[in-house]
Amino acid sequence: MPMPWFPDPGSYVKYYDVVAKGYKYLRLMWSRKPYIYPYRLPRLDATIKGNTVVFDEINPSSDKKHRYLVYLGVKPGFLFYLWHPYDIKSLKWDEKIEDVEEDLVARISYEESPYEFPTKHIALEHDRYPALQAKNISGETKTPEIIWVGALYVVKEHSDLTPDEISRLENGTLRSYPWDFGFEL
Repeated sequence: MPMPWFPDPGSYVKYYDVVAKGYKYLRLMWSRKPYIYPYRLPRLDATIKGNTVVFDEINPSSDKKHRYLVYLGVKPGFLFYLWHPYDIKSLKWDEKIEDVEEDLVARISYEESPYEFPTKHIALEHDRYPALQAKNISGETKTPEIIWVGALYVVKEHSDLTPDEISRLENGTLRSYPWDFGFEL
């Protein structure tokens, strides 16, 4: 399996802090990769939507300054609905659109993020882990399968960065990669 792209240690990431209502930065100090976690959800009959599965077992440590960048790959024959974190549905429109079926929006398919080379990525911090729900669109009873491919990072938090680093990040003279820790804006 080819590995997705992960930033190298020494890189900076930018994220939106909903509480502070502004951008913050992290410096990636050290990493370990790849973490590979294949998972089979319960078997589903055709056209059935399964129960939501919460992935709290991939919750980063609260005291080790750990963050994960994970990619989600999915097998064909299913639509997968992502909650990131586990209580907020991702990829949905702000308003309910009456003319668009729910299954056409806010979902991930094999074509968008294949199991063999995942492209959909999310960032995880403590207590902001994902959940998934599968819908069988294959026309036959099948078992949905996914894979998480991730990297563990030890980070230097925003409050530990120097004023010079923050200034250079804000004006763009230091490059940063955007990460999505999941929330409702």
